[in-house]
Amino acid sequence: MSFGETLDASMDSMEETRFKKKQSPLIKELLSKRKVHFTYTEIECLLLIYYKLQKDGPEKQKAVNKNQFRDLLHNAFDMTDDAMMDRIFSALDRGPSMYISMETWITALSLYLRGTLEEKITYAFNVYDSMNESVIGRDTMFNLLKSSLISQSGEDDAEEAAKDLIEVITKKMDIDRDGKISFQDFKETVLKQPMILQAFGQCLPTRLATYSFLTTFTPFRGKV
Repeated sequence: MSFGETLDASMDSMEETRFKKKQSPLIKELLSKRKVHFTYTEIECLLLIYYKLQKDGPEKQKAVNKNQFRDLLHNAFDMTDDAMMDRIFSALDRGPSMYISMETWITALSLYLRGTLEEKITYAFNVYDSMNESVIGRDTMFNLLKSSLISQSGEDDAEEAAKDLIEVITKKMDIDRDGKISFQDFKETVLKQPMILQAFGQCLPTRLATYSFLTTFTPFRGKV
């Protein structure tokens, strides 16, 4: 623990100490359940970032709102596909709230910064399967691919390119040949070829952005 250590020089030391003591039960719970890939002090640092975002919000709010989290994904993690954001929020927290809880904040950053391949596979599939149907059908594939391609080639070209990509991807991922991609299809394919994890659009930080963010709160490089 680090109650006597100042983690943020821009905050009043007493305010920081009160905050860290208040959040100690949450940190212990996250560590005891092995939900995250962080140390105690790293979680404290990330919660302080959360606290400062909350304080800097446009309203008197008790949590970081989704617009602030969207800005973080854009600016810190190079995740710039606006059409993907609602899917990402749904995968991280399926509740109707416009806010991101501290627990969701920490578990999301754990996934983004140090998540295992299997954790990322589950997350990516949930992002793409935003209707929670347990499969990715051709209509969903088309909408995902077209959306991610529009910014690169224009709408008309994106539509044709999406149709071509669907054929390529289904041949590779649709193991049972039923015209849909189940979670098992997706998992088995990505475990063999991790490079196609984000085949339907970017939903994870770039490698460089991950490394850069890690260096802001830890002296260790960790898993990138």
